[in-house]
Amino acid sequence: MATLITGTNSGLGKWLSMQFPDCDKLTRKNSPAEFNGNEYDLIIHCAASVQHCDWDSVGISLFEDNVFLTKEVVKIPHKKFILISSIDESKNSPYGISKRISEVIVRGSCSNYLVLRPSSLIGDGMKKNTFQKIIKGEDIVLTHDTVMNYVLYEDVLSAIKKGHNGIKVLRSNADMTIKEVTGVFGKNINFGPIHYNVEKGISEIDTGKTSKDNVRLYKERYFEG
Repeated sequence: MATLITGTNSGLGKWLSMQFPDCDKLTRKNSPAEFNGNEYDLIIHCAASVQHCDWDSVGISLFEDNVFLTKEVVKIPHKKFILISSIDESKNSPYGISKRISEVIVRGSCSNYLVLRPSSLIGDGMKKNTFQKIIKGEDIVLTHDTVMNYVLYEDVLSAIKKGHNGIKVLRSNADMTIKEVTGVFGKNINFGPIHYNVEKGISEIDTGKTSKDNVRLYKERYFEG
């Protein structure tokens, strides 16, 4: 199956590219136009910028990476298009709105698509974020009672392979607090003043696991202490 994956320098895109070893890879070094001569059975669009900021501090790169790039990638000939969106698309933040617009572009441009809205993704080779800071024993800006929902990279791959279509929320069956995450890894860190609650909702793809299950699986598979 001819596959193109974007955002393969790190994170989910890099991990997925290793599950599709013969895939073509679109990174910041390439222009989407370079791939227009090919027709792909599957395009998995992972490339994105995550900026949890307000309208006074948002950078243009957020829209270049999340909106303008999507508009160009959908032009590449394909049979099915998969957009990795976010559970935060419902938020009226710059990041949430950029994801919402990207979804509109895919829905309006692709006849066969899957828009996947995952909660917080964890897996091998993930970018440094709050989760990574916790497992390294570093202080964070979030409060101890911040509520998160975690799914594994493997859950995304499973959703892709099962052939889901349309718009699907992907989240684990139960949330967990940041304090509980530190407990799984046995870390004693300082928390910050910023409180976050993950969007509530029911996953449209049942993973059969809770957030704590996924964090423990991550620890077993990838944590080196």
